[in-house]
Amino acid sequence: MLLIKATPEFELHGISYPEFPLLFDKDMVLHWEAHEFLKHHLLMRGRVQSHKTWDTYGRALYDYFGFLEAADLDWRDSLANASHSIVASYRDFAFQSGNALATVRLRLTVIVKFYEYAERKRWIEALPFDFESITVSKPKGFIAHTDRSGGKTVTTSVMPKTTKRPVEILTETQVK
Repeated sequence: MLLIKATPEFELHGISYPEFPLLFDKDMVLHWEAHEFLKHHLLMRGRVQSHKTWDTYGRALYDYFGFLEAADLDWRDSLANASHSIVASYRDFAFQSGNALATVRLRLTVIVKFYEYAERKRWIEALPFDFESITVSKPKGFIAHTDRSGGKTVTTSVMPKTTKRPVEILTETQVK
C-alpha cells in the first residue's frame, strides 16, 4: 500500500486539488473504493476544509488497507476468521503496534465511515461490526435538563472505550 499526495495536476471537473490523498495497492493500482470515499467525504460534502483532515483520513485508510494487504485480507470480507471481524483485528494490531488510544479511535472512526459509505453504495452486503448502546454520563450544567439521551448512546462494537485522563496542572515553574 502506498499513500501519495496529489500534485496540482490532479483535477476533478477542472478544479485542482493538490495534496489530496491517493492510495495505491502493491501493484500501483489506485484503490478505487477508498478514492471514491475520500472524494465524497472530503470534497463533495463541503464540511471538510482543512488539508490536515485530508492527511488524517488518508493516513487512516493507508494504515488500515496496508494492514489488510500485509495480512492478505480483503476489506469486503466481514470476518478475518470464523468469529472475528477484520476491523477488530486491525484495532488489536494497532494497539499492539504501540498506537495511542486517541490515534486508534480516530482511525477507527474513519474506517467505520468508509464501511458505512461502502454499504450505502452496495459494495458490501453487511458491515464488519455491530452497533451497540452504551451508558454515558449525563451532561451537567445549565442545559443539562435538555438532554434526552437517557444516559445512552450508540457506538460500534469495534470502538475501544475512552478513558478520562486527569487534568494536567501546571507547575509553579511552568506558570512563571
